[in-house]
Amino acid sequence: MARSPSRYADWDRAKSEADRLTEEYTIPPVPVLEIAEHNGVDVKFVEFDKYADEISGFCDFSEAKIYVNAEDILSRQMFTIAHELGHWILHRDIFLADPESYPVMPRFTNPDASDPLEEEANHFAANLLVPNRLLRPIIDLPISSLADLFAVSRIMMEYRVKNVKQVA
Repeated sequence: MARSPSRYADWDRAKSEADRLTEEYTIPPVPVLEIAEHNGVDVKFVEFDKYADEISGFCDFSEAKIYVNAEDILSRQMFTIAHELGHWILHRDIFLADPESYPVMPRFTNPDASDPLEEEANHFAANLLVPNRLLRPIIDLPISSLADLFAVSRIMMEYRVKNVKQVA
């Protein structure tokens, strides 16, 4: 199954898979490492040496491992794990069929990336880290308080609050 440039991002699938994985959790933050392990993925925190400023992480699909930049701040590490887990859940078959098509996740990515697979992984990560059902009851708290509660960056929380309010 080769990667198709004409494929559109399936945000509904990304959200429903994230919701499925978080349904048993009732309070934030969502335990991303535990979810990865329950899905057969081992997470390794590593130093990327001279590439530390450029790489957030990547998934080795053949080994079922996510490698995360040990030098990144915790909120970035959790997003990287969630993003790479999104690829594992949503795109594993694609990348196992064509390993050369999978890029390493750069430290700075555009949340509205034009690549459908990256869009899906970002949307999955956002919904995994900040599930709608946990955010809605407290959505009017200050962004900084919500970010701290969910252990995500303020930018991520601003994105989620805006997204959830648009859907409501």
